[in-house]
Amino acid sequence: MKSQQEIQDAARAIISFTDSNTYNNERQQNESPESESTLFFRKISSTLQSLINQILENRTCKQAIQIQNLYHSLSTLIRFKLGAHLKNKEEDEKQLRFEVKYWNRQCLFCIQQYGDAQDLTERINIGYGRLMIISISTTGGSSEEQDQEIYYELIYISNFIYELHEGRSKWQPSFQPLPLLARSTEEQIEEEGGNEEVDAQMNNNGNYGNIKRYANEVKAATLNRFFHSS
Repeated sequence: MKSQQEIQDAARAIISFTDSNTYNNERQQNESPESESTLFFRKISSTLQSLINQILENRTCKQAIQIQNLYHSLSTLIRFKLGAHLKNKEEDEKQLRFEVKYWNRQCLFCIQQYGDAQDLTERINIGYGRLMIISISTTGGSSEEQDQEIYYELIYISNFIYELHEGRSKWQPSFQPLPLLARSTEEQIEEEGGNEEVDAQMNNNGNYGNIKRYANEVKAATLNRFFHSS
């Protein structure tokens, strides 16, 4: 019961943040006072970590994704260009903004990792394929930070499509291959201009060549041909 309450508390805080005027002002104008925005980013980063810990502890995302509007809020944070207007911001606030992006991505990954076939269906039905590609196109900040964001996103996209094609058997919840969901995801990626985005990253030598590597794996995954490397 305590863990359920903690999940609900964390979810409410995240939903409140993405619905707040402070968030909207930051997203659209970036004019909130630095002390106020720093406090908000520190709070949301901590809340995302709390939610991740609860998912890992319970080894299920069911309690989290059943909370109305939570997944929408997490998806909204993907669209937030955290690094879009950072030139005049203090370094600690810049770091906090990127931490929000990082922990939001980790939270979505936990939901992906502990989701079953029904969870996958629900996410794809609301456009998860589009969101994954958007997460690449909305990275911001320095070249090094941007490359790191792109690198992680490509890994998640590759793994996500791979599991849809191949199924999951190595850990619970397991599921059989889901070819119809795989096709729907690939169509969403294509409609969002994702094929062109991935092609562009195939020429990106950043992150010690890892971006190019995983861009190739995403490309292969969408063709249902997988590159397995040690």
